[in-house]
Amino acid sequence: MDREKVYNLIEGERNYQDKRWDHTKEQDIATPIANWILYMRFQLREAEKAVYFLDSTKALENIRKSTALGVACMEYNETPPRQ
Repeated sequence: MDREKVYNLIEGERNYQDKRWDHTKEQDIATPIANWILYMRFQLREAEKAVYFLDSTKALENIRKSTALGVACMEYNETPPRQ
């Protein structure tokens, strides 16, 4: 899968998350970075469980969710570029 398709999947997941969780931008900005990490860890643990049970489709779904949560964290916090 090429990078553009991957980015489209992440964008689609972000759009879904914004619709699914009825948060205001102010609430998301107020969410501590530690909470975003906890949300991501939950999804990664679910991905690990799926891998254990040989369900690569489910594992990749959880990786997509975790990645989109990381993007959300970066959207709501000033993230410095790589130097």
